[in-house]
Amino acid sequence: MLKEIRCDEFRQPTIAFHAGLNVILGDDDAKNSIGKSSALLAIDFAQGGDSLVNDKSGAIRAMGHHRYDFCFAFSGKEYRFSRSTESPDIVDTCDDNYVRQGVLGIDEFRKELKRLYQLDGCECSFRSLVGPFSRIWGKGGLDVDHPFLSVPKESASVAIERLVDLFALSPMTVAAKKMLEGQKERRRLIKKAMGEKIIPGINKTQYRANLRDIDQNSEKIENLKRSFGGALTVYETLFDNRLKDLHIEKGDLLSHKAELHSKIRRLEREIAGITPRLAANISLVEEFFPTVNVEKLVQVESFHQKIGSIVKKQLKIGLEAAQAQHLALSDKIHLIDEEIQAGLREKGMPDDLFSRIFDLKAKSDQATLENEYYLNKIALDEAVTTSNGRLEQIYSSIFLKIEQAMNGRLKSFNRVVYGAKRNSSELRIRSASSYTFSSPDDTGTGKSFAGLIGFDLGMLALTRLPYIIHDSVIYKNIEVAATKRTLRILSAVKAKQIFLAFDEAKKFGPRMEILIKRFTVLRLSHDNLLYRKDWRTR
Repeated sequence: MLKEIRCDEFRQPTIAFHAGLNVILGDDDAKNSIGKSSALLAIDFAQGGDSLVNDKSGAIRAMGHHRYDFCFAFSGKEYRFSRSTESPDIVDTCDDNYVRQGVLGIDEFRKELKRLYQLDGCECSFRSLVGPFSRIWGKGGLDVDHPFLSVPKESASVAIERLVDLFALSPMTVAAKKMLEGQKERRRLIKKAMGEKIIPGINKTQYRANLRDIDQNSEKIENLKRSFGGALTVYETLFDNRLKDLHIEKGDLLSHKAELHSKIRRLEREIAGITPRLAANISLVEEFFPTVNVEKLVQVESFHQKIGSIVKKQLKIGLEAAQAQHLALSDKIHLIDEEIQAGLREKGMPDDLFSRIFDLKAKSDQATLENEYYLNKIALDEAVTTSNGRLEQIYSSIFLKIEQAMNGRLKSFNRVVYGAKRNSSELRIRSASSYTFSSPDDTGTGKSFAGLIGFDLGMLALTRLPYIIHDSVIYKNIEVAATKRTLRILSAVKAKQIFLAFDEAKKFGPRMEILIKRFTVLRLSHDNLLYRKDWRTR
């Protein structure tokens, strides 16, 4: 728990805290600008928050940057830290006298608090877990319809995940979420690979067309088999790996040879039409001189006179190399042809029959491969749908548990504060991305804020949430009798911490005034401000 905060700018240099209710008490006139909210922001600052340095109160602007020292106590051991508004991303570790010993980054400090508060089993960050329940004027958390929203534009799905995490129910979804995320990632990779033509991608129409082609090609192959009178079956020849490899290699070489032939024709045309002007040969320069700074060469007039002969020389070298490659490929293809013919003669199969069957089978194999990828994609789509459904079932079970537990607490709170006849606020979680929190038949401001208080008390009782921070504005519109009963409930909390800014204690009667003062850790008034400097008037 937070044990104390010190600041040289405080009029009361040290604010000491205890387990349970801690009241920052204002005066009986409910004066503003005396430091109640600022004191709560200092508490939030000690807990790793950043709202204090936004300086909506003007403290930094008026006093300059200043430092806060604070102490936590966990399991009988004290931990002291120091943090400055000038460098809020750095937190100093301190000894018993607040002499700075080491340095933590703000993220490291927050992780340390998460560990000390025994929240390290949660998936969310420490500030994500506690931030929504620090309800301070100028910071946020005052939206009565969204009691566990961290920031105004946060998605409902993120807020719901936080709630599930605080209820320690996240492990129920881990396996299902991991499986679903893995399936979605595989599906994403397959779609990307299909989009970039790395693997074949087809639709249902093409899938059906492929099935027809496979059947037709099989029938054609059977007809060719029947027309061939040799002793060797066609498939035995087809599955002769050496013949297959030779046929494939020949196809690749023929494609390469055709490319070289086109290149030779182009080079011959370029050599025949070469001019000394750069503008007419810029594409050739870029092709054969990839490292040349062409823009600079354009500026050199002499280059215009020499470029023709230079390019022509390089083109001739390229032409000779291409012609040599073309000749070598022709020789290699001839040798492969002879080897294929010898193999087929040995097996008793004509070359043209082999080629026809090979082509038919290659087309069937390609169609089969395309269909396999299509079926794999369909199976993955179905798996994602199934996993989504399974996860939704798990979430439904989780949401029901949370609703039952929280709504039970809200009813109990409402019964004590307002009586059995008035409806309590209700939490309804419709899905992993949608929820409502409202009082169905009572939309008054006071009742709405009372529902917010009831929700936070439920979170303290039901979850691992270690503390809540409530500004006095939350209690302004709640009727006196309901506030008195609420304060009794707050004062009964023992294991965790509540930081409450409150004023007008006298209005609630002598007995309640005594109770409030018993839990007061800091008293503020028009003449006793939080900070030594008063910047309310100029």
